[in-house]
Amino acid sequence: MVECSKGRVLDHLQNKYQIEAMRRTIVATIVAAMALAASAVTLVGHRGCVIGVENTAEAFRNAHEVFGYDGIECDVRVTADGEYIICHDEHTGRLGDSLVVTETPWAVLRELPLSQTRLGVTYTGRLCTVAEYLDICVETGMFPIIELKWTMGINNDDMSRFDGLAALVEERGLTDRAIILTSMRRSLEWVRTHHPRLRCQWLCRKAWVDHIDWCREWGIMPSIMWGDYDAETVARFAAIGQPVATWTVDNAVNALEAVRMGVQVITTNRLSPVVMGR
Repeated sequence: MVECSKGRVLDHLQNKYQIEAMRRTIVATIVAAMALAASAVTLVGHRGCVIGVENTAEAFRNAHEVFGYDGIECDVRVTADGEYIICHDEHTGRLGDSLVVTETPWAVLRELPLSQTRLGVTYTGRLCTVAEYLDICVETGMFPIIELKWTMGINNDDMSRFDGLAALVEERGLTDRAIILTSMRRSLEWVRTHHPRLRCQWLCRKAWVDHIDWCREWGIMPSIMWGDYDAETVARFAAIGQPVATWTVDNAVNALEAVRMGVQVITTNRLSPVVMGR
């Protein structure tokens, strides 16, 4: 249960952006907003969005209902009994009682109460399965970005459980829309080899400098942390036919700068498409 309404939270976000905009010149803000409005930038909700406990059904649904994002990103792990669930960390201690995901069955994890305070608002929720997350994608029309964490059967050394995850995506007709995201390059090579219809993004920071040829060879789009690239970076990837994605951008001015550099996909917790001119 939240401590205030979604409308009040959205008003709060709008006010934050208005304050930020006032710190810049009027001319720069107008020019940047026009640039974004004319662009084809794709907005992706990071772990859903800021309204709700991260990676829960509420946060995923609000990414669509409140913000109208194009896609939603999640973090996948595997429980002790083989259930594919959404959880960023190896254990649940940051949001509730500390249970190690790979050592705990889903029947226990699904009853665990979660709590998270975000922008002064406290939310509660429960862990979400990948199946539930994908169903939300189907219902809302958002595309899934599935980040692979180092977990049981889905890691650089062992991809034996990935086929089951891919089957969940295929059963819902999302194979041609889903994106597999991870920092694990060998895992991405495995996905490209065994599931070529799935698109892939490589999560990276400045390591992109040494792996442009690798991205070209494997047909993989870089997802680079904000601040670790510039317009020349984007141009170099464009030259090999790969657009650039960026994460995690919660400042409207930074998002507009990314668009100016040619970035095509922005992952965010709370950027408002309305504030940004969409």
